[in-house]
Amino acid sequence: MFDKRLFFLGLLIFTLHLKAQTDTGGTPNLKFDVDTADFGVVADGDSVIYQFWFTNVGQSDLIIKQAWPACGCTHPSYTQGPIKPGGRGYVRVVFNSKGFAGHEMVKEVIIINNGKERYARFKVKVVNEQFLKEVEAYKKSTQDTDKKMSKKEKRKQKREARKKKREAQQ
Repeated sequence: MFDKRLFFLGLLIFTLHLKAQTDTGGTPNLKFDVDTADFGVVADGDSVIYQFWFTNVGQSDLIIKQAWPACGCTHPSYTQGPIKPGGRGYVRVVFNSKGFAGHEMVKEVIIINNGKERYARFKVKVVNEQFLKEVEAYKKSTQDTDKKMSKKEKRKQKREARKKKREAQQ
């Protein structure tokens, strides 16, 4: 007859043996300072560079094996070599916006390491250069108007203050 106790004892020994082989004293884990960056508005053809800084919050050395870009427009580079627990590293992302005018997008870089996969994301809105010049001209014209309005508001406030002072004296 089949002895269940012997089966479970064998299963326990096998499980402990597997755990001993795979246990490396903890796993590495990277934690980004900022995992999603907003590049804002970028002119078509411009390149934007951002460094995603991270800390190894795990209990063993972190080694980045690869950083996969979302497309050919993104070129990542990263800290080489082991990063000790508590150590810092970066994933540098260069985004070339050529050919993306009129698009608002979210792109990702997949970081493959000896722990688990992580994602660094960035958002960007690409516009053509003429549109960017028009926006800058508009901002400048509204700043001039705001300065004029603020002088008028100051005069109005002074008049109201004098009026209140006269009413208080009467």
